[in-house]
Amino acid sequence: MFSKGEYVVYAVNGVCLVEEIGPMRNSEEDDKTYYILRPNNNPSSVLYVPVDNPLLCGKMRYVFSKDEFDGIIAQAKNERMDWIDDRKKRITSFKEILLQGEMKSLMLLADCIYRKRLLLNQAGKRLSDADEHFFRSAERIVEEELAWVLGTQRSGALEYLNKALS
Repeated sequence: MFSKGEYVVYAVNGVCLVEEIGPMRNSEEDDKTYYILRPNNNPSSVLYVPVDNPLLCGKMRYVFSKDEFDGIIAQAKNERMDWIDDRKKRITSFKEILLQGEMKSLMLLADCIYRKRLLLNQAGKRLSDADEHFFRSAERIVEEELAWVLGTQRSGALEYLNKALS
C-alpha cells in the first residue's frame, strides 16, 4: 500500500504524488477510498485510483532508484526488439507495451522505432503517424521518470540515457 506524500509511477501518467488517500473530492455519494494522485508532468490534473481495485492499483509502482534504472539500462543495452512488418500486429504489440509500462520494454520499443526511423530516413521515407506516436510516448515515459530520478530536465535524462546505452 502506498502512503500520502510518496511519489509513484501510475501507468502512462508518469511520476505522481500521492496527494491524499480518501474519498473522491466533490462526491458525497461515493464511499470508496481512492489514491488521489497529482501527475508531476501535469500538476493541474488529478487522478483517482480506487484502493480496492487490484487491476488499477497494479498499474502503480514506486519510482525506480538510480541504481535500479542503471540496472534496467544495462539489461536493455544488450537486447533488441525486432520490427514487426505487419502493421496491425505492430500496433497491437506497441499498444500493449505502452499499457504495461514495463520500463525495459519501453526502452526497447523506443530503440526499435528509432532504428526503423533511421532506415526509412536513409531511403527518403518517414515513419507512419502511429509509429511516431508510439515512439514519442515511449520516449516521454522513459525520459520523464529518469529525469525525476536524476533531478534533471528531460534533455539531461536523454543525454544520460544515450551515454549509458552507447
